[in-house]
Amino acid sequence: MAAERLKTHIRGLDQRIGGGIPEKHLVLVCGRAGTMKSSLAYGIMHNAAKNDGRRGIYITLEQSRESLVDHMTSLGMDPKSITGKGGIIVVDLARLRKESEQKDVKAPMDWADAIVTIANNYKLKFGCNLFVLDSLAALYSIHEFKNPRNDIFLFFDKIRALGITTMLISETTESDKLYFGMYGVEDFLADGIFHIDLEREDRNVNLFLSVVKMRATQHDRSYYPLIVENGNFEIVTS
Repeated sequence: MAAERLKTHIRGLDQRIGGGIPEKHLVLVCGRAGTMKSSLAYGIMHNAAKNDGRRGIYITLEQSRESLVDHMTSLGMDPKSITGKGGIIVVDLARLRKESEQKDVKAPMDWADAIVTIANNYKLKFGCNLFVLDSLAALYSIHEFKNPRNDIFLFFDKIRALGITTMLISETTESDKLYFGMYGVEDFLADGIFHIDLEREDRNVNLFLSVVKMRATQHDRSYYPLIVENGNFEIVTS
C-alpha cells in the first residue's frame, strides 16, 4: 500500500517526489546561513495548513514568536490568512533558552526531552500532524549530547514515535565532504534531506534546492533554482 504524503506545495517539486513527503517521515531541511531554511520549512507548514487543513506545531529556539511571525508575514505567509480547520501553533522556546543561559542552574533542563514532550502534548490536544524544530544547531548549543551518535539516534527515535511528519532545520558543514548536520550522523538517521545551496553569479546570489534523500520515494538529486515570491515557493525545472 502506497504511503500517504504531505504536499510541500513547492511548485514543480511534489510531482518529482511521488506527490510529497511520505507521512511520518523525519526530514532535514539543510543549508548554510542565509539559505531560507526556516522560511522553506515554515512555508511547507503554512501552505499545508492553508490548502489542506493541516495543523502544525513550529518550535523555535532561534527567534521570538513575534519576530518569526513578522518575518514570515513579510514573505507573504500571514498566519491570519489561514482559515478553516488548518493552523500553526508557534511555540517560543527562544525566550526560555535565553533565561536558562542567564541563570546558574544546578540541574539543567533536558531540552531534547522537553521538545518531544511539547510536540506530543500539542499533537494530543490539537491534533497536530506536522512538526518543525528550528533548529538542531540551537538545540546542540544548549543540550549536551555526551555520546552524539547514540544520543541523537535516541532523540530522532523519540520524534519518530510521535507519529507525525517532522522537519528539523539543520546547518550544513563543509570540509572534504558535505555534512548535513553538526555530528555527521544526522543524514544517516533522517528519512529525507532537503538541501538549499547558494550560488553567486556576478552580484547576484541565487538559491538552489535538491532532494538529496527521501526514503520510499523515487526521485533525482538534481539542484533546481528555487524562487520565493509572495509566500509561494517554486523550483525551475526548464
